[in-house]
Amino acid sequence: MIVLRLLVCAALVLAGVAPAFAQTKELVMGNVNPAKHGTTLAAQQFADKLGELTGGKIKVIHHHSGALGGEREVAQQVQLGTVDFSPITTAPLSTLVPEMSVFQLPYIFRDYQHLYAALDGGDFIRNYYEPILDKKGLKLIGFYATGYRGIYGHFPINSVADVKGKKIRVQEDKILVATFKALGMISTPIAFPEVATALQTKVIDAAEGGINTFYHNKFYDIAKYVADVRHTHQAVALIMSKASWSKLDPASQKAVMEAAKYSEQWNRKFILEEDKDIQAQVKAKGVAITKPDAAPFRQATVSVYEEFYATPGGKDAHKVVDYILSVK
Repeated sequence: MIVLRLLVCAALVLAGVAPAFAQTKELVMGNVNPAKHGTTLAAQQFADKLGELTGGKIKVIHHHSGALGGEREVAQQVQLGTVDFSPITTAPLSTLVPEMSVFQLPYIFRDYQHLYAALDGGDFIRNYYEPILDKKGLKLIGFYATGYRGIYGHFPINSVADVKGKKIRVQEDKILVATFKALGMISTPIAFPEVATALQTKVIDAAEGGINTFYHNKFYDIAKYVADVRHTHQAVALIMSKASWSKLDPASQKAVMEAAKYSEQWNRKFILEEDKDIQAQVKAKGVAITKPDAAPFRQATVSVYEEFYATPGGKDAHKVVDYILSVK
């Protein structure tokens, strides 16, 4: 019997058809961030670990730097199953999953430790979002932290008064639009691949985003001012196509989750290390960093929470907000 099986396998190989267990399954990952960005590095850690855990059975082809489009477009491709994985910032993901806007609520996270405790200290957040994403054709396999967000642009910000009437690019998320409107700014949703051009042509006066993203995308060549307001500490959802997930055998599914956990742990350490000198690196590029008092920004945006609760997604996700705020 064993001899017969070997003969069958040999015949398949000679015919140009490799037996299933000898094939490498290639899966595609789309990612908007550049090669040296922390999210890209964490996603690559996931890809490498998955290959290691499966003995090379699964190979992830990682297309970074927006090669497959902006985050909203890539998320839609993951829904359709034409892309298998993607780390998607929760703001653009909220265009498909409104409940994800929780992560954009102004000052919902106090600092990195609060964000990590909320994501890793229990299963509440994951258990809440898993079935919601499942209904959208998505499999939630992890969360990355990508650092705090501020405002960068063509003018210095030392107080709330300085931002009044300025046109700012925000991620494609209704809560971020409402946040900067509450600050007296003109919120303009723009997909990430278009931000550099919008700043360069001065279609916008400023953009909100991570200071590490500002640095790794070389926005310092365009905008010379950064305001460290920290209106949020950004989370990124590592998602997989539900269709792609269902095609994996149980052992491969287990490997995906183990690889995701490994890359999450790597991400947490990396972000803290990067944060130690990222501002110094930005300043070395001739950029002025201001640190306005956050209290007036926080006070001006309190009403955004009620706006969120008034939406269908916010009404249900109120419980997630309560949970995050309760985390010590």
